[in-house]
Amino acid sequence: PTPARVVGTLIAVVMKAKNLPNKRSIGKQDPYCALQIGKEIRRTKPVKRGGQHPVWDEELRFPLTEDTEDLLARTSGRGGDGNPPPVPSKGDDLHVFNKKRKMRLAIYADDPREPELIGEIMVDLEPVLTKEWYTINFKDKYCGEVYLEMTFWSNV
Repeated sequence: PTPARVVGTLIAVVMKAKNLPNKRSIGKQDPYCALQIGKEIRRTKPVKRGGQHPVWDEELRFPLTEDTEDLLARTSGRGGDGNPPPVPSKGDDLHVFNKKRKMRLAIYADDPREPELIGEIMVDLEPVLTKEWYTINFKDKYCGEVYLEMTFWSNV
């Protein structure tokens, strides 16, 4: 099979989090954020003693490919269902990579033995030009919020 064509880059800036539960019984936790699209995983550096309100302000980049599902979505003739805002590129190609595509965002308390999951959320990549707070949960309970900025740069 031919490798999937890279159609652009998703740039996710993980800014900060608030109201995280403290997973440490002594001292402040060292939280970090991990983003996952498909098999690709990127993570921020842990914020030493970041506690319940860490600030990362870290940029994570994902190359995005045009996979079979995306090609089917493009050729099926279904369109015009909420086009994303224009970007400095060919806007028509923007929707190609992100139909039904999700990104897992997870916050962990860093630990040399085993990092502990604080909370997570599946982020919809359809509205790819966003700057907003995302609520994270652990076992269906509120575990704080993460501020994330996402931009897509098209190669096509």
